[in-house]
Amino acid sequence: MIKNIKRAVAVAVMSTMALSLTACGSSSGNSAGKSSDKPITIRMSHTQAPNSVSDKTAKEFKKLVEEKSNGKIDVEIYTNCGLSGGDLTKAVEMVQTGDIDIHSCAPANIANFDKRFFVFWLPYLFDSTDELIEKTSEPEVQEAINSWLSPMNITMLGINNAGSRQISNNKKEIKTPEDLKGMNIRVPGANIFIDLYKDYYGANPIAMDFSEVYTSLQQGTIDGQENPISVFESSKLNEVQKYVTLWDAVRDTTIWIINKDKLESLSPENQTIIKDSANEALKWGNDYLANNEEQIISQLEDSGTVFTRLTDEQKEAFKTASEGLYDKYSDEIGQDVIDLFRK
Repeated sequence: MIKNIKRAVAVAVMSTMALSLTACGSSSGNSAGKSSDKPITIRMSHTQAPNSVSDKTAKEFKKLVEEKSNGKIDVEIYTNCGLSGGDLTKAVEMVQTGDIDIHSCAPANIANFDKRFFVFWLPYLFDSTDELIEKTSEPEVQEAINSWLSPMNITMLGINNAGSRQISNNKKEIKTPEDLKGMNIRVPGANIFIDLYKDYYGANPIAMDFSEVYTSLQQGTIDGQENPISVFESSKLNEVQKYVTLWDAVRDTTIWIINKDKLESLSPENQTIIKDSANEALKWGNDYLANNEEQIISQLEDSGTVFTRLTDEQKEAFKTASEGLYDKYSDEIGQDVIDLFRK
């Protein structure tokens, strides 16, 4: 009798333990399910102002990713290098460490880490926007760029057209290289731009953060600057600059880079969503510029900005004047890299 009671108690205890374990397993499964349902956050920064082309393109990417993932991936956008305090170089460093997931910038912003990226700032590297898009889409070129990025723990999502860097000033129309002589022109803090303006155009280049440009133009500290028309317009430089020359010297690009560990931590399905959405958004950005740049120019002309459209012959004079820069930077950039883009 006592044995039977003990046996019954033992069975009851074992049953209770089994139910407890089953419940724990079920609870754990629910917890995991809840965890997997939690949206993945992608922190994306870019170098331009709100509502600039870079910002509009990033917003298109956000929309595509969130639609394709049914809201399981959330993209947070930070303008003006908001996550790095406006520091262009630090933003790239933060992509390396994973503190920024995706960053959109000029490829030359990465040249502090690998000088081969300066190739994108060589004048008259591309004869047209179509050539720029075609060349940067070539598998051979994309493979080379990714090989430069890989040691930094970074992968490229794509490159698109950011518009030609057109030169503006508040003194006169610029039609020949001689017109630039003695002018104080703001340039990015890179020797390749300083050398171009000083040694080949006879100007006085002044390296300056873009955040200081508007005030410096307003105060007359500098005479001019160069940037894509979309940046000129979104930064309201027309308020302090009267003349713009459409010379197409440097056809600017925007590169999207992602932390490699972040990308590889995603499921294959989510990796595909990120890559496909980036490709679609970058193409959207190309189309947006193609469809809107002339409209922006027309609106600026109506408000008093004087645009000087150079002929092919006039552009050739600037191209010839700056040709020596290729030889000067062939060792720093690599002749093989220059040949890759020019062949």
